[in-house]
Amino acid sequence: MNILTIQLIISFFIGGLFIALQTLIAEHVPLRWRGIILSIPSTSALGFFFIGLTKTAVDAADAVRIFPAAIGVTYLFVLIFTLLVIRSDLLHSFIGAFIVWAIAAYTLLRFPPTTFTISILYSLPVIIISYAIIRKLPHITTFTPVPINGKNIVIRSLIAGSIIVLVIILSKKIGNIWGGMFSAFPAVYTSTFLIYVLAHGRTIVPSVARSLFFPGTLGFIIYGWLVIFTFPIWGIWIGTLTAYMGTSIFYALYNIAAKRLQRL
Repeated sequence: MNILTIQLIISFFIGGLFIALQTLIAEHVPLRWRGIILSIPSTSALGFFFIGLTKTAVDAADAVRIFPAAIGVTYLFVLIFTLLVIRSDLLHSFIGAFIVWAIAAYTLLRFPPTTFTISILYSLPVIIISYAIIRKLPHITTFTPVPINGKNIVIRSLIAGSIIVLVIILSKKIGNIWGGMFSAFPAVYTSTFLIYVLAHGRTIVPSVARSLFFPGTLGFIIYGWLVIFTFPIWGIWIGTLTAYMGTSIFYALYNIAAKRLQRL
């Protein structure tokens, strides 16, 4: 067994377990916290970390260049799935959303952004329009959390771990930009939507989808920006820690500001 195979196996289990725990915790906090917890960089963070581990820290930083634009494609997936699932069944909704995601991802890979800033400009219109549409849909504010069980953990772990492995393989075999694109694949959102629909029905999706946008989108961009600056200088371990700390500080400040605005 070669080194790459061992790295892929390790990344599969670590990535799957990390994301499974993240999404399970998110289901047992108040709704206003759920979007924040689900939007803490997990698939992307682990993807960048393992790109740096299997290649170099500079390669990981290079993969981040497309990341903000890829986030826009992910939120397009969220929009399409939300619109479809309130009118159709779960399977066809996922198929339709993934087809749109694949077309948008292919287009982005054909015309990738040249800088991180341009990548942000790619994503802004998609995120803003998607949020505006989802916000106008009917929403539910209270529901019973999904119980923790082995089935839910296995579903999330398999999906998330598989995406992490795919990110590593693509970055190794095709290029950093492919790894960066798939690091934003909606693995967490897919497993979350699946379990929520099965537990609560389709009407819950707009409420969950709306909570994923803010401050999650801003947190993703901040995390990617910190990776670009810290990985080449401090390496993947300290760089990942610094990026997580910076993103966590932003979320804390955002929550404080949101509470103060509610009191006005």
